[in-house]
Amino acid sequence: MKSWFPDLRIADFDYELPNSCIALFPAQPRDSARLLVFDNRQIIDSQVCQLGNFVQENDCWVANNTQVIPARLWFQTENGALIQVFLLKSISDDWNMWEALVGNRKRFKPEARLRQKSQNGDWIEVAWEDREFNTVMLNTNLPNIHEALEVFGKVPLPPYIQRETAVSDSSDYQTLFAKHKGAVAAPTASLHFTPELRSRLMNQGMSELELTLHVGAGTFKPVSAERISEHEMHAERFVVSIDLINGLLKRGRGVMALGTTSLRVLESLYYLALRLRQNPNSDCFVSSDDPYKEWKWEMSTREALEFLAQECEKRGGELQGETQIFIVPGFQFRVADRLLTNFHQPKSTLLVLISAFIGQSWVDIYAHARSKDYRFLSYGDASLLKAEKKIEW
Repeated sequence: MKSWFPDLRIADFDYELPNSCIALFPAQPRDSARLLVFDNRQIIDSQVCQLGNFVQENDCWVANNTQVIPARLWFQTENGALIQVFLLKSISDDWNMWEALVGNRKRFKPEARLRQKSQNGDWIEVAWEDREFNTVMLNTNLPNIHEALEVFGKVPLPPYIQRETAVSDSSDYQTLFAKHKGAVAAPTASLHFTPELRSRLMNQGMSELELTLHVGAGTFKPVSAERISEHEMHAERFVVSIDLINGLLKRGRGVMALGTTSLRVLESLYYLALRLRQNPNSDCFVSSDDPYKEWKWEMSTREALEFLAQECEKRGGELQGETQIFIVPGFQFRVADRLLTNFHQPKSTLLVLISAFIGQSWVDIYAHARSKDYRFLSYGDASLLKAEKKIEW
């Protein structure tokens, strides 16, 4: 149990979501998707292409520039059994060793080496590194694993998109901001952005900031415990630059997070500053209970960002680490006051995050979205949410 972690039931974050509400393909063009705007307890129906009508001239948005990798691999045993290897997290710099989910693992024997070949003779091979800890070793005749995944890997669509992967998914499931390979799920709010929308917002006086959070499959992990406090939150790798920190300091209020992934990193910054101030030599890691425990001292948001700017300079211009932050009702938001996000699964940690951001209004918002036939989940429509409480810098 966390220090003052609220005793909430995951059943209180449930709603009915028929399969017919789940989008199987994205809107075309991307910014033609519908947009539900929630501001001052009012709900407005609009479109993503009209986003500029609901932001201020000096606002900024923060995008996650992670790039989704083709993380789903298929192999066949000598007996013809199909083995699916879903790569979760690279644990070696050369990408040869991975944590993975292995489907039909009983047929993947401890000593086996499975190989997939292309028509021109290229191949990728998988073997167990440690079966107990679900780690595998990849090998290939191509120059590196990055290239091999582009040849043999498939787009890792979420499990609730119940169809075969299409050729279009290679571009549809990648955002306009994608630069740094490493995610096994897309930061889906950013899927709605087009070059035209980006230009219009910048011409209005908004600015763009970027960070990196390599989204893991844990984002889809269901909450199996009855109490949210008993759920083990997943950790994800992030990179923040001094440009991001200075950009936030320059803009101050009016920060719109593009998606829950960007929001999680932004709200991790304060606790990262507390950790590094307490122990300058510690790793850049934010734990799930950091927001819910007592600290030796407090800082304002501005003081925390100024401290992190100094740390960035000491460490070559960026901070790399992991965040396990768990945002639940009662969490104090310190950076982002607006959130552009899709509609999330029932009884998920992301829906709990939404409740923390806007309070119980999420119930009315999701009921409205259902009644108006909004499309849900990764390829679905979007919502623009204003934080329930004012951000104090």
